[in-house]
Amino acid sequence: MTRYYDPHHGRLAAAVAERLKTHGECLIIDGHSFYPVPLPYELDREDNRPDICIGTDDFHTPKALVEKWVDYLKGCGLSVKINSPFAGALVPMEYYMRDARVGSVMIEVNRRLYIDEKGQKTADFDRVKKVLNDMILMAE
Repeated sequence: MTRYYDPHHGRLAAAVAERLKTHGECLIIDGHSFYPVPLPYELDREDNRPDICIGTDDFHTPKALVEKWVDYLKGCGLSVKINSPFAGALVPMEYYMRDARVGSVMIEVNRRLYIDEKGQKTADFDRVKKVLNDMILMAE
């Protein structure tokens, strides 16, 4: 905790504070990837995993942005689920449920889209990268 978690979250909180000071709002986009099949520790045991999972928070996630992203991703031929197999969005505790100027959304990408079992990029790597970049730009 003291070596990784606390310093990371301290830097995140400082970055949010700076963004609020200079722009009056902040959107945290928390990116991850997940395996095509559930790992032993995962609570969601559903085998039918989406290409993209968008994690949300009722207070901090802009609903209009999620709707725009879902439409965009489906238009790109990708399957999307909200809060499945992973749920939630990262918000520093000092802002959580207190400051609506701090938005947050999690993007989880199924590894089958861009990497094979040997850790090599798939033929779709560049396409997936472009789709995600364009999606993030839609948040501006």
